Amino acid sequence: MPVPASVVVNAAGLGSRLGLDRPKALLEVEGRPLIAWQLAMLGDVPDVRVVLGYQASEVADVVFAARPDATVVLNHQYLSTGTASSLVRGARGVDGRVVSLDCDLIVHPDDLTAFVHAEEPTLGVLPVQSNEPVLVRVAHDDEGLVAHGFDRELRPGDREWSGLITFDPRDARLGPDDGHVFELVRGLLPVRARPIRAREVDFPDEVPAMADWIRYLTDETGLS
Repeated sequence: MPVPASVVVNAAGLGSRLGLDRPKALLEVEGRPLIAWQLAMLGDVPDVRVVLGYQASEVADVVFAARPDATVVLNHQYLSTGTASSLVRGARGVDGRVVSLDCDLIVHPDDLTAFVHAEEPTLGVLPVQSNEPVLVRVAHDDEGLVAHGFDRELRPGDREWSGLITFDPRDARLGPDDGHVFELVRGLLPVRARPIRAREVDFPDEVPAMADWIRYLTDETGLS
């Protein structure tokens, strides 16, 4: 079994599309903030780093209450940068693989464990389910799915980019860190694409599905 990857939770943004004047990390679902549910999923991961920006002190209070040994990293440029900037900041000093996990994504614990222990670059894909998805061009080989590109125009066979990826942050093929994570890692393609069970939330009408998903996980896996 390889050494577990470090996990960087990108939680610096405003969550403006939810219209709640709070970061998505603090969105209450089934009685707990999203970031608390994520940290519960990451209980077996030794190195967890949470990148904060908007309302950083409030999010940090929740993080340390749930995970006292978590590392908190500040992205002071959260208003002018994207998630890639947070990821790069969080991954600094890591001597090995990193899992990038956006703060609005709740992944089935078994699938998340597979990414923490993946030895090759691997990105997570979903059936298309979001209001404004980033799409992944995939093809099949003898071992499963391979991701070849990202796009916004839906074509037959496309999967949705989940934001979940295992990679080496020291890889020279990485792109600039001033945009989104998929733009940062585009140079790594083609890489293994692994279907995952997960939900994310960007808009208010996606919150009920997230609540259903968390209830399912608590019943099926004992997530608490």
